[in-house]
Amino acid sequence: MSRLIITFTDEGEKLSARLMEVMPEFAGAFGYSGHKEKARGRHGLHKLIRKNFETGECIVFISAMGIAVRKIAPFIKDKMTDPPVIVMDQAGQFVIPLLSGHTGGANEISQRIAEAIGAVPVITTASDVSGTFAVDEYARKNGYHTPDRDQALAMSAGAVAGKKVEIKEDLFGQTVHIKSEDIQMCLYKRPYVLGVGCKKGTSFANIEVYINSILDKYNININDIGLVASIDLKKDEPGLIEWCDAHRKKLVTFSAEELMAQDGDFTPSKFVMETTGADNVCERAIVAAGGRVTIRKLSKYGVTVALGRIR
Repeated sequence: MSRLIITFTDEGEKLSARLMEVMPEFAGAFGYSGHKEKARGRHGLHKLIRKNFETGECIVFISAMGIAVRKIAPFIKDKMTDPPVIVMDQAGQFVIPLLSGHTGGANEISQRIAEAIGAVPVITTASDVSGTFAVDEYARKNGYHTPDRDQALAMSAGAVAGKKVEIKEDLFGQTVHIKSEDIQMCLYKRPYVLGVGCKKGTSFANIEVYINSILDKYNININDIGLVASIDLKKDEPGLIEWCDAHRKKLVTFSAEELMAQDGDFTPSKFVMETTGADNVCERAIVAAGGRVTIRKLSKYGVTVALGRIR
């Protein structure tokens, strides 16, 4: 499922088109024009919103705040799983993260939108206003689950109140330990590692379409991907970087020597070996990142993908 931009006026529709044009992460978004759909006698918005709540993909309303609240109200369940929902006025003056500011990244996405179109981001979460540490935002950015929400809220509240927070993390391990004066907690990696290889110059659109098709095929929620792993030759690959930024995924890369040092049964390619120095990128990268391959190499559109789980 794509990101969803919902409008109800002609001016809102123009802003939607502008958003898709200036922000690559919204280039493949699905635009729903409520005023036109109603005139045609078609009503599918309820179903679209429900689907995005199931997949965790971002929803942007270009409308009054009240309309957005009423439309999403039947689907709100849990701050740890609800998707990022953002509201913009049709004049493009303000961008407001309405739901899942930290865990879903609505605050960060709103700030990027505001910067791209010259709007004012209206951020209201306490940790952002005070510039302090927030457990749920840290977990999202680094691919961790927050198993105890009460502890997470208490620690973030403590940080807002001025308590010192210490973090001990292993970037390629399963856990990170966080402690403050009176709380200690452990975060666990999100279960999936996405191994990716691609031809030089592969577009964001091709990467987006193919990865989405694989996730849909195997019924995997994109929010359950904690890491994206590849070879170091791809650390600056524009299309891949753009995809990781758009979906708030951490990219880790390894040298050909590191990939070839991994033990396991991999799908070899003579061409890939000659091109990169490793006989397989996506599967070996998963193992190098601390995972085990569960879905072997698949390729299309110049993109090669494998999926694995953290051991």
